[in-house]
Amino acid sequence: MDDSVKIVLMEGAGGKAFCAGGDIVNLGNMARENQMHHRVKTFSKPIVSLGDGIVMGGGMGLCCNSRYRVGTTRSMFAMPETKIGFYPDAGATYFLSRLGDVGMYLALTGNRTRGADALHLGFVTHFTDRIPDLREGIFACGSEDELVGCLESFQPDDIPDLTFQSNLLEISKSFSAPSVLEIRSRLQASCTEFAAATDKTLSAMSPIALCIAHRTQHLSRSLDFTDCLRMEVQIADATFALGEFQEGVRALLVDKDNNPRWNPATLEEVTDEMVSGVFSTPPDWQPI
Repeated sequence: MDDSVKIVLMEGAGGKAFCAGGDIVNLGNMARENQMHHRVKTFSKPIVSLGDGIVMGGGMGLCCNSRYRVGTTRSMFAMPETKIGFYPDAGATYFLSRLGDVGMYLALTGNRTRGADALHLGFVTHFTDRIPDLREGIFACGSEDELVGCLESFQPDDIPDLTFQSNLLEISKSFSAPSVLEIRSRLQASCTEFAAATDKTLSAMSPIALCIAHRTQHLSRSLDFTDCLRMEVQIADATFALGEFQEGVRALLVDKDNNPRWNPATLEEVTDEMVSGVFSTPPDWQPI
């Protein structure tokens, strides 16, 4: 460990994104990736992630697992894995499950969290649009106390309200349901535009991926960070074996016909035995 290094700063290159996620067409080793996320979360020195621009998938893991996270009005956070037949990973089983029904809503729909909403939900710890000045200030810090003071000095007083505050009751009512099928039933019984749009979003997702994601979010509420990462690795191979991920990638990223042929095709066809089978492999992952 280099004692001359006091603070680690992570930011994206190119100006468009912090990190838009991993190369899912040529997916790497999740066990190794989660060791990285564990190292980021538990690193002995403060890590600051500048979450400016797109922060998705594995990029959201890198940012949200850092000790200090900075968002801007350009920030756009999302875990859209159910759209490609998978479940939110990279530590999202931990940081989304801590948000209760809102976390379940974000995990299943993959909907985007923009700007100051990321601060309200805890995805970032600080918020500012003065990134160049903040970066210069961070470089001048010689201790974590100085870093905290620097981050706080750049945060404006007039933080916008949560943009979907008016939908929180609807989210709680629907996404507290014990199954994805019941979630959709409650949304369909509602007469709001938000409920209709949300149900339409869920209708496009892999049914079994939704059910796997739903179970991971419930189980994670009683797990610590390390055990959440361990569960993500535990179920990865069995989830890949279903073929939904491959079909989702084909439809959205390779052929781009946006017409995935999910199997099973409906939630009604997904059995508890199918979902439980994904979780049957004994966990053997260990952090570095």
